Amino acid sequence: MSRQKLPHERGLYEFPDDFPQCLERFKEASGLSWSELARRLGTSPLTIRRWLNGVQPSARYLLALQDLAEELGLAHLLPRARALHRD
Repeated sequence: MSRQKLPHERGLYEFPDDFPQCLERFKEASGLSWSELARRLGTSPLTIRRWLNGVQPSARYLLALQDLAEELGLAHLLPRARALHRD
């Protein structure tokens, strides 16, 4: 059975401009290294570095990050992405 490619829709979420700074604060408060944070999220340190440089995480990783923050009692350090309504 072949896989069906689903279109990737960008721009459905609006991220705060300070997301990279929030991620830095979360990392410091959690005590995790960038490598450990990446491992816990199921991604690579390079991907996290991209987020720090302004690339927005996909919904999958954003949800994983928010779940981890809740697990560690640090959800208040991460802003929630705001869903944009489509016309």
